Amino acid sequence: MMSEKLWYWTSPVWLVVVMLLVGYLILARGRSRTQLAIFLLGLIALTLAFVSPVGVLSDGYLFSAHMVQHLVLLLVVPLCILLSLPKQQMSQWFNRPKFDRFGRLLAIASIGWICGVGAMWFWHVPTLCSTAAQRPAVGLLRDLSLVLAGLAFWWPIYAPCARYRLDPLRGIAYLFSACLGCTLLGIYITFAPLSVCPVFASPVDRIGILNSLYDAGITPGIDQHIGGLMMWVPPCVLYVGAIISLLSRWYSDVEPESPFVPGRAKPSGVTL
Repeated sequence: MMSEKLWYWTSPVWLVVVMLLVGYLILARGRSRTQLAIFLLGLIALTLAFVSPVGVLSDGYLFSAHMVQHLVLLLVVPLCILLSLPKQQMSQWFNRPKFDRFGRLLAIASIGWICGVGAMWFWHVPTLCSTAAQRPAVGLLRDLSLVLAGLAFWWPIYAPCARYRLDPLRGIAYLFSACLGCTLLGIYITFAPLSVCPVFASPVDRIGILNSLYDAGITPGIDQHIGGLMMWVPPCVLYVGAIISLLSRWYSDVEPESPFVPGRAKPSGVTL
């Protein structure tokens, strides 16, 4: 059956997921139910990126599926990891000098921006893209680098310690410029010739599904257009959501002025 071929139930990602879950349950003390739920959501996204049809089709068949997998690794999984960290415990850890120096290094906005946006541009250089799709060792390096780059990218926005986060206005500029970077890459992919990732222009039909994909109208050209739109639209939607959260944080931090009531004594230190 076609549907059975599109699931990779024996994927090694299961081992990674189990190790991450055990590590989180042991190390993340003081976590809330919400934080645990967010972490589990990240693990589910990671699992589906490799076990589901997205993972199977990204392995040399569809460039668009390959793009979805990369966005999950770069943006979704790292975001879930950072949001799931217990803030009180992380504050204790990052009070240590070595941890604090590392946290401050990641808090440099240019580092996170270059890691996050640069990783997607870097891995879509045609030669690197095809090599990573054809050689498992390079593919593993690519996937790991995307997760690490994603952690660096989201750190200035959602670091567990407030002192490492950008102020809301700088954070908005950071996210807006990242959206611009993804948009430019998406436009390039959408309108470029079929050489962005050559391995997807002439797929090797290892499991006998290529004719079914073509019958469904998913040709290499259309597939690349979809992949470009995936690079363009979903990241910017996520960035807009993050911008809204920054604005919410900003307004919640602003203490409203007390209304003036005639005859009420003025606070000490205030003069006309």
